Amino acid sequence: MKVPRSRLFLAFVQVGLVAFGGGGQAQIYQSIVLKHRWMEEREFLETTALCRILPGPVFANTAAHIGTRLGGVLGGILALLGVLTPGASLMLLLSFAYFRFGAVPGSLAESALNGVAAAAIGLILATMLRQAPIALDSLKAIGLALVVFVTYGLLHWPLLLVLLLTVPVGMGLYWQEAAQKPSEPAQSRPSHEMGADGGG
Repeated sequence: MKVPRSRLFLAFVQVGLVAFGGGGQAQIYQSIVLKHRWMEEREFLETTALCRILPGPVFANTAAHIGTRLGGVLGGILALLGVLTPGASLMLLLSFAYFRFGAVPGSLAESALNGVAAAAIGLILATMLRQAPIALDSLKAIGLALVVFVTYGLLHWPLLLVLLLTVPVGMGLYWQEAAQKPSEPAQSRPSHEMGADGGG
């Protein structure tokens, strides 16, 4: 699906304006999948999975990848600029204010930032609960998720080691399933052809 680049840029600027406290991924999902319906749920999940295992900030990777898919290379650049410009501009202003006026523990500024972080976590949880039934749609998907949760979340293995172990396993489990999908129409074709021949 191709999206006009002006609409794409505006959508990602809006995401950048409201993506507070680490909730950028959830905001991209809300905008691209739920509001504009430019991508399907499954397509978005596959996109974010890819962006999570690549180096760099997931938020920026996701914007660049989705922008490229929807608007070409220029669309990817515009999407990346859209999500980064509002936050970067605001951070410059906040950094100036921080060093000019200071933000000591217990101050109003610190309390406000804590509130933003709590709201962002709530947004991430809401998005996760919505996407979980789609992503964890089989026993192998649940098994992979549990392995990553135990090794990274409970045993605190290095993330790179967890990815090196689980990503090849996950690709192997789904590779055969993906390879079989194009062959399904071919399998059903002879029966249709036989039916057509029989009718003649």
